Amino acid sequence: MRLTPVIRHDMLLGLCCLPAIIVVFLAGFPLNQVPAASVMASGALTLAFGANKTWGDSSFSLLLTTCVGLAFSSWLGCLTGNVTPVYIAGAMLYAGLYVSLANVDNSAWWMVLQWSIAYLVSGYYAGSLEHAADRAALTGAGGLLQMVFLYLVFRRFPFHRKDASPRSWLMFFRVTLRKYKHKIHLQWSVFYALLTMCLALTTVEFFQMKNGYWAGMTLLFCLRNNYKDTFSRVQARVLGTLMGSILAATLIDYWHTPLFLVCGFILSGYIAFTFSYSLISKSYFVFTFFVTLMVVFMLSSLGISQTGVATHRLEATALGGAFALFAILMTRLFTRRQIVRNSSSG
Repeated sequence: MRLTPVIRHDMLLGLCCLPAIIVVFLAGFPLNQVPAASVMASGALTLAFGANKTWGDSSFSLLLTTCVGLAFSSWLGCLTGNVTPVYIAGAMLYAGLYVSLANVDNSAWWMVLQWSIAYLVSGYYAGSLEHAADRAALTGAGGLLQMVFLYLVFRRFPFHRKDASPRSWLMFFRVTLRKYKHKIHLQWSVFYALLTMCLALTTVEFFQMKNGYWAGMTLLFCLRNNYKDTFSRVQARVLGTLMGSILAATLIDYWHTPLFLVCGFILSGYIAFTFSYSLISKSYFVFTFFVTLMVVFMLSSLGISQTGVATHRLEATALGGAFALFAILMTRLFTRRQIVRNSSSG
């Protein structure tokens, strides 16, 4: 692959995101706090994926809003995870909000996806108010640390008072609502996103699938505005997950040391978020492959069986992909019916 100026920029930006993650683990190892460091690193990692994005021409607004949303969603997920029906209801609301922003505002769409992921994952680490507050604090601190490093190293986003202006938020909501009203298919998309999220997580609970939040995450990742895009995403995600799981399990089986696991997590994470900047549209399979490596390495560093992690991820990914296909097919069917009905009545 020829290193174009865009790719060189992506690689440099990715390198600037690594120090925050490395510092977190350098602090976690001597203090014997690798699990806490992993939670904190997840916040830094999420903002690394958004390092090239802007919201209203401001990287600061996007990353800070994402960071606050991550902390809140982690806190909420930890609490609602104690009561499964409440947790599923919350996941449905996140799914509905996420899908409602499709093709309306891409930056807000991306942010809500990250909040949804934080909520879905945290629900599987449910606990007391104190535990929820600790997880939220660690996640938010990791995100803020990433922002500090990006500012100091990359000089990415100077702060402007207008970035935090309530007036800009009000304008965003008005414009978003106006766009939403003109997109008929989104109304059915939201309905089937709510329904399939409920069905996916209920299926996970019924069959007692471990790490079943991957089903909900896959559903959101794969849902697109048409069947062709959704099908290609499902196919690429399942294959990427399969190949990444096999490779990660094989590597960890030979070199199962904490240092190797953390280094594997950092390297695969760097490739994943660097790839996401401008190359993800070229090969979602490659992106999913490295994301799978990253996740398996990270969870294995917490002492979870790498074989179990890989197997559970593949099962849940296939389940979420199947529900994504069902959602887009039903949305397509009922949207066409509504358009035909509106044309006939007109």
